[in-house]
Amino acid sequence: MRASRSALLILLCSAAVVAGASPASAQYHHLAGGYLTGGFPMGDWGKIAGFGLGVDATDVVRKPQKALAWRLSTGVLYNFSRTEDVPQANLAANDKLSLETKNWSLTFGIGPELSKPGPVSPFVFGTVGFDTYWTQSTLSGTVNGPSGGVNHTSDHGDSRIAFAWAAGLGLRRTIVHGHLGELSAEYRSGTDHKFILPDEVKTNGSGAVLTSRDSHSSDQILIRFGTVFGE
Repeated sequence: MRASRSALLILLCSAAVVAGASPASAQYHHLAGGYLTGGFPMGDWGKIAGFGLGVDATDVVRKPQKALAWRLSTGVLYNFSRTEDVPQANLAANDKLSLETKNWSLTFGIGPELSKPGPVSPFVFGTVGFDTYWTQSTLSGTVNGPSGGVNHTSDHGDSRIAFAWAAGLGLRRTIVHGHLGELSAEYRSGTDHKFILPDEVKTNGSGAVLTSRDSHSSDQILIRFGTVFGE
């Protein structure tokens, strides 16, 4: 509930920024970009999540020839299915379990950007916002109970909105007037994402499977490549 209120507050603030800029739009330059995004999971998220692929839209608003701008980004990212074995040390002698995880994320962020205006424009930025997760994890394999080996399958999904922050850098280059190419990299961290790690799964030798779906951060590096329209 706290994360939902934070996300709503961020949306209202971003709407206010856009609304405040509208009456004086002639005094501002807008850059509107569309990108393909590659995601490389890190940390705990990197132990179970596969490579991510998605699309992203970004709007940058600044006064002409000023270094400071406001950046607003929204994206959709899919982390491909990945399967990891539960460590045998966590299992009874003849047990075998594997964890398969896949995930959709909706990302949103708003924050400042600093750049050097010109035909070749390097920039750095930082944003705060939220990530919305639709995570599906399936634990499957064989466990030995009182009556022998038994097939085990259980689902451990998570759907939630969580606070997220990001910091990144990139480079824009003018191709023709009003049309630029951009390459950027971003470190993004979403908090309070509840997922299972393979080393948090255990069996007790009598057929019971014990899991712990704890809160983790979802850290990943996002690489964007795309085109930007505007001045």
